[in-house]
Amino acid sequence: MIEEFHYRIPWRTNNAHPGRHASSQSGSEQEFYSHMPLMSRPEARNIDVHASLLDPFGQFMVRTYRQRSNINVNLIADLSASMNFQNKMQLLADFCQSLAISAYRSGDHFGFFGCNEQLLENFHYPNRWYKGGLPELATKLHSYHPDGVNCYGIQNSPEFLPRQRSLTFLVSDFHFPKKELSNILDKLIKHDVIPIILWHPLEYQQLPEWGLFRYQDSETGQSRHLFMRPSLKAKIKAQFDYRRQLLQHLFSRYGRQPFFITDHFNPDQMTRYFYEQ
Repeated sequence: MIEEFHYRIPWRTNNAHPGRHASSQSGSEQEFYSHMPLMSRPEARNIDVHASLLDPFGQFMVRTYRQRSNINVNLIADLSASMNFQNKMQLLADFCQSLAISAYRSGDHFGFFGCNEQLLENFHYPNRWYKGGLPELATKLHSYHPDGVNCYGIQNSPEFLPRQRSLTFLVSDFHFPKKELSNILDKLIKHDVIPIILWHPLEYQQLPEWGLFRYQDSETGQSRHLFMRPSLKAKIKAQFDYRRQLLQHLFSRYGRQPFFITDHFNPDQMTRYFYEQ
């Protein structure tokens, strides 16, 4: 059974289609907005007698409302070679499946954009309402073996996103320079970006105390042998701790704290993330 999570946005969408999110569109009697003269808004059924009696000009005043609308939900995924490490693609597929079904049940449009050095055509699903939450995409991700020396094609994804502000999940291990990440975030600045960071404990926590350790860069293919010892293990862990703090600081400048996924994806924790934010 696919578990969904509940997301919420702190801004108003301007989409015209009805949905479950706060909107700037006027519409049905869902959220009171303001009073207006009857001449400006000829809706007699919404006349507010109390407001009309208090109006200094003696006008009939009507209540105006804002409707609730749907939003566009995007997932931009890093499909470069570093995502081959351990179960990162499994985590990505599980998260994608949960997000797609969550958007479907919320009545929102969903879009997926997979990138390495470029936007991958076979992993380009434009924003629309996918009945059932696009289960074939998760299956496709499960069996896919990423390649590519980087994921800088993400910089080209904004031109394929909807013009309106949308909820955009950016999923990667973010093992690339801060400058490139800043460039990506600058290009996504008009969207509400949720960073999803996929790290595996074997990268920094579950290293051996002693022994010869072969390290291979998944994206460049270059490898080197290291003699693992407690001091080197502590240094590697310290670098990852520093990287975590750097990413948290950088993403918070753009409006959102990152969400880390390691061993498995827990939809309840994702829901808690949104309510805490």
